[in-house]
Amino acid sequence: MKQFINFKKQAGFNLIEVLLAFVILSIGLLGVAGLQTTAIRSSHTAMLKTVAIIKVSEIIERIRANPGADLEDYALGVGTDGIDQECDQRTITPVAAVCDFQELASNDLFVWENGLTNGAGLPAAGTNASIIVDNTVTPAIATITVFWVERGENMQYSSMIQQLPADL
Repeated sequence: MKQFINFKKQAGFNLIEVLLAFVILSIGLLGVAGLQTTAIRSSHTAMLKTVAIIKVSEIIERIRANPGADLEDYALGVGTDGIDQECDQRTITPVAAVCDFQELASNDLFVWENGLTNGAGLPAAGTNASIIVDNTVTPAIATITVFWVERGENMQYSSMIQQLPADL
């Protein structure tokens, strides 16, 4: 005997349902792609903030390693540089110049500022730093700020150091 197929009883997907499912899936995948892009951007910003924190910690340690210098010797305006006194003891050169505390402070500023963009990872364009010393309080307080431009946004990280008198 022949069996007849009843097409009305067959249940399946028609083209409209498939297209609608594809559109919903595509919107979901676009959302995931946008989330991934935002995560990568945020990760890059966090990395640059970490670099700025490390560089600020570096200059704080340089200040602490030069106890004979006044905090004022480390004052640095935006757009100014320290002077290379060639007295950095951390270089490979066997004969380094003997510097006094103020020259070492200027050399520290020079090395630190050049290190912000050379090898540190901060963007070369728009990166700058300042060290503002407040002598109105005793002991003096220095505010260290690193500025950089990231994707058209101005970013900055600030930290403060208070230099204690040597007799404490």
